[in-house]
Amino acid sequence: MGNMCGAPKKVLIVSTSAKSMNGHETGAWSEEICGPYYVFKDAGCSVEVCSIAGGDIPIDKASVTGDFLTENDKRMESDGNHALKGTPMLKDFDVTAYDIVFFAGGHGTCVDFPTDAVGATVSKALAADKVVATVCHGSMALVHAKAADGTPLVKGKKIACFTDVEEDQVQLTKKVPFLLASKLKSLGAILEEGAPWSDTATIDGKLASGQNPQSSVKCAKLALVAAA
Repeated sequence: MGNMCGAPKKVLIVSTSAKSMNGHETGAWSEEICGPYYVFKDAGCSVEVCSIAGGDIPIDKASVTGDFLTENDKRMESDGNHALKGTPMLKDFDVTAYDIVFFAGGHGTCVDFPTDAVGATVSKALAADKVVATVCHGSMALVHAKAADGTPLVKGKKIACFTDVEEDQVQLTKKVPFLLASKLKSLGAILEEGAPWSDTATIDGKLASGQNPQSSVKCAKLALVAAA
């Protein structure tokens, strides 16, 4: 139906600013920003993109190469990549002013998403009854998020994220600081794991999450439904 009355939904997309991880050149995964960006834009939302350190978002070259390049990536390119340039810093935003806060993935997030500051941002948004969405390694943002009683926010929650099998298949098991799926399980999350590279996304209350780049659009659509 879309938002027939009142102001359009406000969405904040959060990206990594890290260009490398343990010597492996990386960044944000293009489709995981571009797919959701256009889902929200096409739904009439007001969309802003920010990053951890601000400035131009580093895009993982692999994500815009060959079969990985999506129609959404091409659309962003034809729009001059404006949304990815000169981004403001996450810390300068009041996340409670947004209906949806979407954490995009890419291996860069392994460096600058699993922090107390990012965790606190996630907790604050959910405590204010906002929708938080994470896709792929964007779920790194959940690692240090806490519930009101101090327990891990993901405990008992259904979560999708990049799986340990997928990590092994891209041969980055030795480069990541920890295996994300294993870490979330250890924090008490109920992992919804689809086959490798399958379009797998889930929602638990106001927390939407997707497994991999293939799940970005589905995850964004779930977030829109949750914010309606």
